[in-house]
Amino acid sequence: MSGEKQKKNPEEFKPDENYYDTLAEDVVYFEKNRIGKIFGVNEKGKDKKYIRLLTKSKRPYGWRYSHGFNIYDLLQINKLFAVLRSIANKIGWTVSYTSDIEKIKQQLRENEEAIVLLEKQNVATRNEHEMLLKRYHEQKKKLMKSRIDEFNQTIKEFEQKINRAEKQIIPESELQDVLYTHSWLLGTEYISAEPQKMRGAHSKFDFYLERFNKTKDIVEIKLISDSIINKDGSISAKVIQAVDQLIEYLESSVAAAHSSVISKEEGINELRPRGTVIIGKDQDEKAIEKLHKWSHQLSHIEIMTYYDVLERAKSVIKHIEKQEVIVNE
Repeated sequence: MSGEKQKKNPEEFKPDENYYDTLAEDVVYFEKNRIGKIFGVNEKGKDKKYIRLLTKSKRPYGWRYSHGFNIYDLLQINKLFAVLRSIANKIGWTVSYTSDIEKIKQQLRENEEAIVLLEKQNVATRNEHEMLLKRYHEQKKKLMKSRIDEFNQTIKEFEQKINRAEKQIIPESELQDVLYTHSWLLGTEYISAEPQKMRGAHSKFDFYLERFNKTKDIVEIKLISDSIINKDGSISAKVIQAVDQLIEYLESSVAAAHSSVISKEEGINELRPRGTVIIGKDQDEKAIEKLHKWSHQLSHIEIMTYYDVLERAKSVIKHIEKQEVIVNE
């Protein structure tokens, strides 16, 4: 094959005609700078038929071909198999499709059966989960109703401690003990609280709140005497510092959960924790509005005052009592 012919049409190339008779050929890909072809050949003088794969690529000094084959994407591999079957047929090889089809059909049947089984198991698991969740809520209602007097007493004591702060500073630890012992004050979805986790000599947060599904939130408690806003209506440095601390705790908690060693040693497994800051008692309208704005923008952090906690707990009691009246009716 002359160099002039190669320049005119790079696709027109074949195995060396001195050694092979080309019986069939087909193109797998024909691109700007490369061509891949498959040939069915008969070796001259030996009457030996076989398949040859050749590629041709454009170099700075012209088109050159090489033995072997390069595959560059998934579409080319599909075309390769199709061309191989086509060339094999053309040179007289017998190609059996039956066994392949039966094998594929069997695999499809097995996959479909597996999919149906998984769907049934998924439905059964969802139904079981819904039943368990319903039973959990029913049992929780009964438990809440049975402890209504205890809850009212806790709220009364908590409110007394907040009122004492009008006359003197209440130690952070005193209010923290109440919230730690009675985690329901922050929401009935919490079933327990865990003590603070240590991460280095200067890194600790107050405690974890755990839900029934084992997800946990981090709580950071500040002084009830801390101010919420400044005289000019801007958010106070105390709130900013508390939120900044909590962000650090959230990030370190996630990092610890991703570490198998730290996670096991410290019992930290929550990969997407939420955070709550409890600070101050200011019920001024501007302070409330400012906290609502901040909490709205901080998607994983809630900022509450001690009065917010108190009001939430009172709402819980009202909800329980209302449910009890409906049941009695």
